Amino acid sequence: MEWHILWITVLVIIVNVYRYYHKDNDSDYSPATATPSGSDLIEVTRMEETIGTRQLALKTIENIGSKPEFTEVGRIRFEYQGVIFLMEAVDDCMFVNLIWPWCHSFSKFDIDEFARVRQVVNEVNQRESVSVIYSITDSDDVALHIKKHFLLVPQIPELEEYLKMILYSFFMTARALDLEIEKCRMHECEQHT
Repeated sequence: MEWHILWITVLVIIVNVYRYYHKDNDSDYSPATATPSGSDLIEVTRMEETIGTRQLALKTIENIGSKPEFTEVGRIRFEYQGVIFLMEAVDDCMFVNLIWPWCHSFSKFDIDEFARVRQVVNEVNQRESVSVIYSITDSDDVALHIKKHFLLVPQIPELEEYLKMILYSFFMTARALDLEIEKCRMHECEQHT
């Protein structure tokens, strides 16, 4: 009889140990330690995991060497490699919008240029990871803007490099726009000669 009680006790202990170590419960969550590209070590804690998206955006922009400012409508404005960018970030959403306003512009009365730009924008939007959009201004210009909607959370490894990569895609898209528009102009010149 004593052996039965001993076996039941051992079985209960094994089951409880198994449940303790294999329980999928948030209260037992133990965050990992991340090492960013800088010399500072950041221990990811529950408090940092709940940092607001807007605050995270400001911190990341500062970490890439830019100085964030706020516009009148609450957007984050910052300069990176000589270009002004706008970011829309709110704490209720883990996604942000990044915009390069006025990456290209032309007169709305230049119908040939509008046709060229429309064709190039459609092609670029099909193959790039960012979107190129038009806006008509109060002046006589049509402005092109590059925009991207992306996830921004503290769990992304090397967050600064992630943002730099996205900014790099903006520069590549702007360059592709300029090159393709110029190719269209040259092609038109060749047809007229």
